[in-house]
Amino acid sequence: MINGSLARRYSQALFKIATETALDPIDTDLRELTKLVEGNKEVNNALLHPHISSSDKKSIMDKILGEEFGETTRRFLHLLIDRKREYLLPVIQREFTRLADEARQVVEAKVVSAISLDDSQLDNLKKAIGRMTGKDVRIISEVRSELIGGVLIQVGDRVMDGTVAHALNRMREDLRKTSDKPQEVGVK
Repeated sequence: MINGSLARRYSQALFKIATETALDPIDTDLRELTKLVEGNKEVNNALLHPHISSSDKKSIMDKILGEEFGETTRRFLHLLIDRKREYLLPVIQREFTRLADEARQVVEAKVVSAISLDDSQLDNLKKAIGRMTGKDVRIISEVRSELIGGVLIQVGDRVMDGTVAHALNRMREDLRKTSDKPQEVGVK
């Protein structure tokens, strides 16, 4: 709870700076930085290790980031390191992206399917979700073979489950309910 409110305050402060300077590049930098930290165990350990000094962490991260990242993102990361809040980076990034999407009228839709969807299928889903929400849509696609077939779409807190696995589970529940009821036997 405390970490969530701390992350929210940091992301709101960065968002305010970004709206005055460059929202999209900072959003992209934060996403890439978070992906780098979460996806690379050595980078994660260097950033989060309690016995590495703040100045060493900043130096290590500057070398890793190179010229790829903007000055605002770099200074923000330094601030997190100085205040020993670098562990909040993923939560800050998600909140910042949510604020940026809100400002740009963009909604993120997570599409989970049993097989990989081709570009035209994703484009059709993007258009349909756009009509439904009235916003631009960014699709995050994921494949999970246990779904058997169909698609599961999550937009914000709304979930539309059109998977075969969901239909089979629903059918199983319906059959279980009807088998629990006493059957009337008789001739009229």
